[in-house]
Amino acid sequence: MKPPRRPRWSVVIPAHNCAHYLTWTLQSVMGQLGCRSDAEIIVVDDGSTDRPHEVVDRFGGGRVTIVRSDTPRGAVPNFNHSLAQASGELIHLLHGDDLVLPGFYDAMDRAFETPGLAAAFCRTQHVDSHSNPMAVTRRYVHGGGVWGGALMALAASNRISTPSMVVHADTYAAVGTFDETLPHAADWHMWARVAAHGPVYFVDQVLAQYRVHEASDSSSRIRTGANMAERYSALEHVLKLVPRNVRPRLRRSAAALGCYYALRMTRRQLRAGNLGTAAVQAGWAARSLRRAVLAA
Repeated sequence: MKPPRRPRWSVVIPAHNCAHYLTWTLQSVMGQLGCRSDAEIIVVDDGSTDRPHEVVDRFGGGRVTIVRSDTPRGAVPNFNHSLAQASGELIHLLHGDDLVLPGFYDAMDRAFETPGLAAAFCRTQHVDSHSNPMAVTRRYVHGGGVWGGALMALAASNRISTPSMVVHADTYAAVGTFDETLPHAADWHMWARVAAHGPVYFVDQVLAQYRVHEASDSSSRIRTGANMAERYSALEHVLKLVPRNVRPRLRRSAAALGCYYALRMTRRQLRAGNLGTAAVQAGWAARSLRRAVLAA
């Protein structure tokens, strides 16, 4: 008796109290993979109270499985729980409040025609809680292709938005799970480990959307400054992936980028009228600038 055929795609959707956004997320996936027999779509609910199973029943078309937990694990533990549900060759971890644009999975299938890839990702449109467009992530390989400088770039700062990233199952098996001691930077640490493991392909198209809103885990950490504190904690983990002789330069680059990032957060919070959060982020911008100067 032959073993069951391995799916080409596993789309695993960790969700916690985002049922309204989950509607859009599922529709964006179902519109592309809903008719494919080689895809599994799994919502992994982390103890939500807003009835995500009703969204799955309504919009899943019988193609979406939901795995439910009565007690919340937390964001990063739920990422790992989500990965444990996947049986496919290509794994797409898609937050329950993010989405993919038409053509995402076709573009990724084409990217993985390149032999030996560890992962592939695309450009991402950031949107607010009402889906109004914000920033778009940078271009790293004009026209697309294997990103030769992936590890060195990722050693200084996270350049990859989670909804844009597809990782080969063999890569996850080799590098392990997300680090649960890094609630804000576990994705950065993971993508650097992935880049250290093998080639990463850049798809030069905007095919994913990352949602920025007050209820998100990232927003709560920005209010307290935990986002920046953890950035520097995670940096030391990430730098272990690169040769010792380049670490001082990358540490300086990371501090300069941290200053830029904190200033950008400061401006954003000032525009929103969040003066306390703006002050916290401005303080981190100053600390980051001192780090860059002292490391020079």
